[in-house]
Amino acid sequence: MSLSVTDLLTVLVLAAALGLWAYSIVDFSRTDARDVRSFPQPVWLVIIVLGSVVGGILWLIAGRPRTQQGSRHRPR
Repeated sequence: MSLSVTDLLTVLVLAAALGLWAYSIVDFSRTDARDVRSFPQPVWLVIIVLGSVVGGILWLIAGRPRTQQGSRHRPR
């Protein structure tokens, strides 16, 4: 059995979407509730879990804490 290019691209897109969603969930779980932007943390959890990839993208754009210029990580 041979996979077509379309099948391979579909698998690649789905794997990328799943990876983005998983990254968003892990990033969310590691974020302190005081640092979350836009909505309270429980609301973001619902958005990320039920919103799937779109929820993950929204988290990365609007909910994730901003890092300071020149710093790649926050001091804890």
